[in-house]
Amino acid sequence: MPTFQTEPRKANAGECVLLSQDEARFPLVPTLRTTLGVKGQRPVVATWDDKELVYAFAAQEVVEGRLTTRLLDSPARAKATTGKSKTRRLQEAFASHLRDIARRYLRQWYSRVVVIIDNAPWRRGRLMTAVLEAHPHLERY
Repeated sequence: MPTFQTEPRKANAGECVLLSQDEARFPLVPTLRTTLGVKGQRPVVATWDDKELVYAFAAQEVVEGRLTTRLLDSPARAKATTGKSKTRRLQEAFASHLRDIARRYLRQWYSRVVVIIDNAPWRRGRLMTAVLEAHPHLERY
């Protein structure tokens, strides 16, 4: 098994593609509502706070700096509307993100693509195993 120290050297030499991958959660900014105020008193401005989020997945190629991205809308009551847990929805989005990476770095041209990831729960499971088996040139590190 290669060590982490050797991967950047291999990427610089063109022996593999090294990607750093993570995601971020962005709350959608609620819309301010108009309100009336009494002169001399600070009014309370209400919002239509719908608690919706957007998750952004991004993998950056360490040597070239190219990005591969994917967005996932997360409505306020996503579990009630989709019937899927947050972890399951993130797992499906990450699997699609890996497929995007596999399409960008085709096996014919890139024999080895190493994706550096953290240990989030949606990066494991049968779905991830199936994606990685379908694209054997992808490796998780």
